[in-house]
Amino acid sequence: MDNIVDTLNAAYQELITAAVSVIEANEVSLGQKTAATNAALEDFKHKWQLFRVSYDKAEEFVDSVKQRIVSDCPIDQFKIDQLLFM
Repeated sequence: MDNIVDTLNAAYQELITAAVSVIEANEVSLGQKTAATNAALEDFKHKWQLFRVSYDKAEEFVDSVKQRIVSDCPIDQFKIDQLLFM
């Protein structure tokens, strides 16, 4: 589980860094489209896709844990959500 969280955190940090790069490139170019702004946007798009993959894997892990809890200890879905997301 730690690996999943670490991967998601790293992808999030890279996404934020890419977003900052887009803002900075836009400020430097005074709002004009340039090669630098296009490159920053492409990098942001790539980082966004990587973040989504990491997020999806984390979500799959949470869902699998929920399924194991349900199969081992039959309680309703509402209680599971309360326990996992307190």
